[in-house]
Amino acid sequence: MTHDTPRLARGAGGALPAAPTAVDAIRRPVAAPGAAGIVGILGGMGPLATVDFMRKMLEATPAATDQEHVPVVVSSIPQVPDRTAAFRGEGESPLAAMVDSGRRLVAAGAGVVVVPCNTAHLWFDELERALALPMLHLVDAAIAEALERVPDGGKVGLLATDATLASGLYLNRASPDGRRVHWLLPTAGEMLELVMPGIADVKAGAMDSAAQRLTRAAQALCARGARAIVLGCTEIPLVLDAAAAGAPVIDATAALARQAVAWALAPRHK
Repeated sequence: MTHDTPRLARGAGGALPAAPTAVDAIRRPVAAPGAAGIVGILGGMGPLATVDFMRKMLEATPAATDQEHVPVVVSSIPQVPDRTAAFRGEGESPLAAMVDSGRRLVAAGAGVVVVPCNTAHLWFDELERALALPMLHLVDAAIAEALERVPDGGKVGLLATDATLASGLYLNRASPDGRRVHWLLPTAGEMLELVMPGIADVKAGAMDSAAQRLTRAAQALCARGARAIVLGCTEIPLVLDAAAAGAPVIDATAALARQAVAWALAPRHK
């Protein structure tokens, strides 16, 4: 089989049920006037990270009753091809499967789409064009919080998949005002022995092993001068917090959740 080259917007995608047709999308329900906007969560990458993101949205919402919470629709289809393998040119592109999954959100009335998966953002622009809906960028949310938390010139550790690091998804991105984070990265050995196995452990449900590996990786960054650590993979916050890391952590998933809630509750013209 011929594999896609990294970042190509191609590939058959996972084996998914048929997506809604264009006619179905036109008939999608619309939120009542004055209601909070509907947030579409394109999840399944991985499933536990999707549930974690939903919990963080609940925690970020200033609600006292059920009715005051943000309406969300979720498409959590784990059969999206592996994003890291696709970036390496060793597997199918996930784009087609993400588009199919995202169209379910469009059909369900979503007004914005979020993707609680860092590596999936390598296909962010293509996905946003295909869905023709605005999307909130997870990396932008994390960078904004990193710049708020760490003084100018302070080093910020970054824990993420090797594909996320190699792609420059974080490293090459600046804030809207042009400011950049001074990143501190794991060594090659730490990526091989701690970070990637730790992420794989989370996906496999081996939480104790994951916590041990990722804690060691975070503490190594702190020992080299990191003032805070960005958790740039949605599996990592499930087993690593500031107490274990030894420094403040910036949870990219939580940052995106806060932006999604802010979007949903923003005033809109009727």
